[in-house]
Amino acid sequence: MLGFNPNKIVVLITGANQGVGYETAKILLAHSAFYHVLIGARDQSKGQAALSTLLSLPETKGTGAVVEIDVSNDASVDAAAAEVERTYGRLDVLVNNAGVASFDPSPRNNLRAVLDVNVIGALSATEAFLPLLRKCASRAPRLVFVSSSMGSITHAADPESKYYRPEATEYRASKAALNMIMVQYWAKLQLERADGLRWIVHGADPGFTATNLLGDAASLAARGAVAPEVGGERIATVVRGDRDADVGRVCGEYGVSPW
Repeated sequence: MLGFNPNKIVVLITGANQGVGYETAKILLAHSAFYHVLIGARDQSKGQAALSTLLSLPETKGTGAVVEIDVSNDASVDAAAAEVERTYGRLDVLVNNAGVASFDPSPRNNLRAVLDVNVIGALSATEAFLPLLRKCASRAPRLVFVSSSMGSITHAADPESKYYRPEATEYRASKAALNMIMVQYWAKLQLERADGLRWIVHGADPGFTATNLLGDAASLAARGAVAPEVGGERIATVVRGDRDADVGRVCGEYGVSPW
């Protein structure tokens, strides 16, 4: 990339053209000039529109670019990894944020749709970018999986919890599965310490957030959902390293979110 500062921290956030992914990018770009945030988006034009808005904000200090990536398409994921390798030669942080909720009346179709993006897509992106993360400039690559309190079995089984609602079963199951994927990567990647790598793997829980992912943002806000920027800050704290004492866990509004 012409004029790219190699001392910058290169962060890829999938699904960053809207919602909490967008807010996370905005917060990181405002936090430090050393962040170079790659806006992962399925649609190049939507990603470019989001990036243009972010770079025009007066508080923005960092830099960014768009990477076209559809995590449900292996060819797209591999092409995105190849593009990042050609342009930067490495990746310092991967935030697996892209996610969907399905409203298909068929539970079978619903579950297939959400698992394809929320679980298989996150694993696909992680596998594609692991070689570039291993080239992380600081030798401490950071891998973040954006989870949800809705995936907490503890909350789902507690009638006193605000997340105790017998609905969105398939979405909840996808996030519970993502938590296991995160823990397994955390465990496996610790074996690479002998290679001089200090892997930092987290789950990040933005909480009940008023975005259009699970329905109408305004109606969710009326039910007590927090603003998207609050969820974005909860993810950004993990990216910045503020929560490294809780590595290998899901960090959110409770400190460490219950499994």
